[in-house]
Amino acid sequence: MQRNQIIAIVVIVAIVASVGAYVYIGSMPRTTTLVWETIGNPDYMDPHNNYESYGSWIHYNVYETLYTYEWDSLDTDPTVPLLAKSLEISSDGLNYTFTLRQGIKFHDGTPFNASAVQYNFERMLGTFDPSGPVWMVAEPILGGQAIEDAVYSEDTALHKQLWEQWVADNRAGKGAVIVLDDYTVRIRLAYPYSPFLAAITYEVAAMISPTFVENNGGITVGAHNEYIDKHTSGTGPYMLTEWVLDQRVVLTKNPNYWREDDAKTKFPNAGYFETIIIKTNEDANSRILNLQTGAADSVYWPTTHAFQIYNNVSPPAFASNDGTVQSLDPNIKVWAKYPSFTIASIHFTMSDTINDTLLARPIENPFRLKNVRKAFSYAFDYQTAIDNILNGFGEQGQGPVPKGMFGHNDSAFVYPYNLTKAVEYWNDAMNNDGLDDILKNASYTINLYYNSGNSARENAMLLLKDGLTAMLARDDAVKPAETLTINVQGLEWSTYIHAAIDGKVGAWMIGWAPDYADPDNYVGPYVKSTGTYAYWARLNGTEGWNATLVDGWISQAAKSQDDNERISLYGKIQDAIIDHAAYIWVWQGTTLTVSRADIFNIQYNANPMHGAYFYHMYRLVPET
Repeated sequence: MQRNQIIAIVVIVAIVASVGAYVYIGSMPRTTTLVWETIGNPDYMDPHNNYESYGSWIHYNVYETLYTYEWDSLDTDPTVPLLAKSLEISSDGLNYTFTLRQGIKFHDGTPFNASAVQYNFERMLGTFDPSGPVWMVAEPILGGQAIEDAVYSEDTALHKQLWEQWVADNRAGKGAVIVLDDYTVRIRLAYPYSPFLAAITYEVAAMISPTFVENNGGITVGAHNEYIDKHTSGTGPYMLTEWVLDQRVVLTKNPNYWREDDAKTKFPNAGYFETIIIKTNEDANSRILNLQTGAADSVYWPTTHAFQIYNNVSPPAFASNDGTVQSLDPNIKVWAKYPSFTIASIHFTMSDTINDTLLARPIENPFRLKNVRKAFSYAFDYQTAIDNILNGFGEQGQGPVPKGMFGHNDSAFVYPYNLTKAVEYWNDAMNNDGLDDILKNASYTINLYYNSGNSARENAMLLLKDGLTAMLARDDAVKPAETLTINVQGLEWSTYIHAAIDGKVGAWMIGWAPDYADPDNYVGPYVKSTGTYAYWARLNGTEGWNATLVDGWISQAAKSQDDNERISLYGKIQDAIIDHAAYIWVWQGTTLTVSRADIFNIQYNANPMHGAYFYHMYRLVPET
C-alpha cells in the first residue's frame, strides 16, 4: 500500500445562507471570475498519479468519478451517482456493476462509456507511481495485489508482464474490469472490501479521456506521462487553461458541461463563474490584505491569524451559519471550529543515513534511534501548539486514526510535554546508542523542515526547537561534545515533498486528510510498510519494528466484515506505531474558512471529503 494524499494545503469550506436582498453584480469587472489565493503548487495534473491536496482540489473541479458525495451535506458516504447512473453490489461483496450515464463527453469530445472506464482502471495500474494513490484501487481489485507487489519491489519487467496479462484478461471478459455493454461495466474484487466505493470516489479513479492520453504519449508501464502530468481532459465543469508554477492555476468553465441542467434544479446559479484563478501567495499578511480589499474572493487564512477575523463565537448549528455570526468584518464571512478528520504530524526519516538537504551531504541519521524519537516526542509542547499556533483550532493528536472516526483508539497513549522524560531518553541515546558520534558526523547539526508559506508548521517546528533547547539546557542532560545547532528550514512545497520522498529530510511536518472515511485510509499510509508516509520514513527495517506482524493486522482489518474485530485490530496497530515514536502526533484540526461576503454557496464544499467546488458558487452584492 503506497499512498500520499499529502495534505499540504487543506482547503476546508463551510456553510452560507442568504443575507438580506441581493442582486447580481452584472457589469462590474471580474464579476464572473473567482480569485482564490493559497500556498504551494499542485504536484501533477494527472489524478492517477498526483497525491497531494492542491492537485486533488483542481482535479475535483476538472475530472469526475463514478460516484461522489452529497453536494450540500457533511455526509461522508459516497451515495451520489455522478458519471455512473446506478450501482449493484453482489451479495458476496465481490462484484460492483455500474450502469453509466449516456451522452457525456470528455473535454476533447471523446464519448464517455464503459470502455473509457475500463481504460482508466487499466491506466491506473499501468502507470502506478509507488508514491501515488493507486494502491487504494490495486489492493482490493482482482489481480491488483500482484501488480502492486511488483511495483514496490521495483521490478518493472514483472510489473509490465503482470499488467499486460491483467489487461488481456479484462478485454477477454474474465478479468477485474469487464465491459458488459456500452454503458455497463463490472469491477471485480479479490475480497469483500466495504470502503471500495469510497476509495474510487477519491480522484485516483477520475476518468481521463482515453483519446487524449493516446494522442499524447499513451501508457508507459511504470512511468508518468509528462504531458498528462501538466495537461487535462476530463468530463468536469472546468478545464485547465493555464498553470504557471509558483504563480497561478487558471480554470475556465466547460461550455458543454453535461450536468448543467440537473445542477440548476438544486443550485439555480450553477455555472456562474466563467473563470477561476488560483494564485500562489506564500505571505499570509498579503493574502489577508487581498481578501480585505476585495482583490481576492477567498484565501487560505491560517489559524495563526485567526483572531484578526474570528470573533471567538462558538460554531452554531452548521446549517444555520450564514458566515456572518463568527466574523469581525461585515465584508467577510467566517466558518470556524467545525470538526474535521485532518491530522498533522512531525515525521522522522529512520534510515541509517540521510542525504540532508541543508547540509548537502550524506550524514548518519540520529532519528534511526528510538530513544531520540522518544526524546523529541516528549520535548514538544502540545498545548502551547494548540493554544498559540492553532489559536485553539484543534486538539492534541492521538495516533494516526482521528478522533471521531470509526476505529479510533480512545485509550491510546498520548505523549505529554515532559522535559524530564525527554532528558531520560536523550541521555539513554547519548550513553548507550552512540548518539554523540552520530551528531559529530552531522557536524553537530539537526535540521527541522517545513513547507514554506505554512506558518502553522513553521511555528510548530520552532516550538520543537524551543523544547529541544530547553531539554539540552537542563543540568541533568548529557551534552554533546560540541554545541548542537538546531535549524528550522522552509522548503517550497514541491521541493519539500520530493526531499521527503528521497530521504533528504530527517524531521519534517505534514498533514493528512482522508481520501475515504475509514481507518484503513490512515493506518495504510502511516503504518503499513508500503504506505506512503511509512515508505518515506523507511519504517520497515527499523530496529524494534515487526512489519510482518503489523502489516498483517492492517490487511486483516481491511478485509474483515466484523466491526468488533476491526476495532480490536486498529487498536493494536495504533498502539504499535505510537510506541515506536515514528511520528509526533501534533494536532487534529478544526476548520477555518473565510471568503468575501458576496460569494455564495461556499458552504456546499464543507464536506470533509473534498475541497472547494466552484461550479455551485456565485457572486451577489447587496441591493443599493
